[in-house]
Amino acid sequence: MTTTELHQGIEVCICTHNRIDYLKRCLEALMPQLVPGVSLLTVVDNNSSDGTQEYVLSIAGENKLIRYVCESQQGLSHARNRGWKEASYEWVFYLDDDCLPPAGIVDTALQLIDEYKTLDAIGGPITPIFTDTIPDWLPAGFGHFNMPYLEVTTIDTGFIRGGCLMVKRAVLKKLGGFNPELGVRGKELHYGEEIELQVRMRKAGFSIAYAPSLRTDHFVRTDKLRLSWVLRSEYARRRDKMSFDPVPLPIASLHLIKTMAGRLLWTPSASYHLLV
Repeated sequence: MTTTELHQGIEVCICTHNRIDYLKRCLEALMPQLVPGVSLLTVVDNNSSDGTQEYVLSIAGENKLIRYVCESQQGLSHARNRGWKEASYEWVFYLDDDCLPPAGIVDTALQLIDEYKTLDAIGGPITPIFTDTIPDWLPAGFGHFNMPYLEVTTIDTGFIRGGCLMVKRAVLKKLGGFNPELGVRGKELHYGEEIELQVRMRKAGFSIAYAPSLRTDHFVRTDKLRLSWVLRSEYARRRDKMSFDPVPLPIASLHLIKTMAGRLLWTPSASYHLLV
């Protein structure tokens, strides 16, 4: 697919790996919103073994606005790159498989790209959905993402989250997409692929904007409510960001120690959670 062959509209891209229960809720929320001629939903299956292929192919057989693609190279960045390479529309709209898109999000996305044609990437707020008891040691705002803007605003600092991010396909093609050395790989915690992409976008002169209306909900899985996961995740985030935005090792170590100390001191029960 060349840039000149692209259609005006958005390609919603859901990358997934062994999360069929979450995926079903995500797709069921999106399917009624798809508009023929201006939107398409592509599911990129990154080697799932839980029936994802059979499920997506079954609904794709009934709905021509849904496509199934299998990406054999393990890793979220590989899956996201496969998504934009397969895209038929000018914009690729990345949503996580464990998000729960609200009614109207596709229409909102279409309105944004029609009104703000000069922008190159647009992202929005993410609100967590907790399905289990929230531990008292969990930091306030865990799972939330928002910026202090009430209207569409171009941002020169800070980064949009990859779980609700639209990018022009032409930009992804020019920059080579997401760095495959970053991003989750199966059960391995790796992060930073969407941040690193935005760093390169800004260096190349592309614009990034925050749109408060482009909002989605996002499930917080039970395993993420364990202190051991929070600490491993924090370490992985700082480690991976160092690969493209390095800071002196003593400063990086101090930040990590402060984070760990804060988690451990929030409540006497934290040590127990660390072992669970």
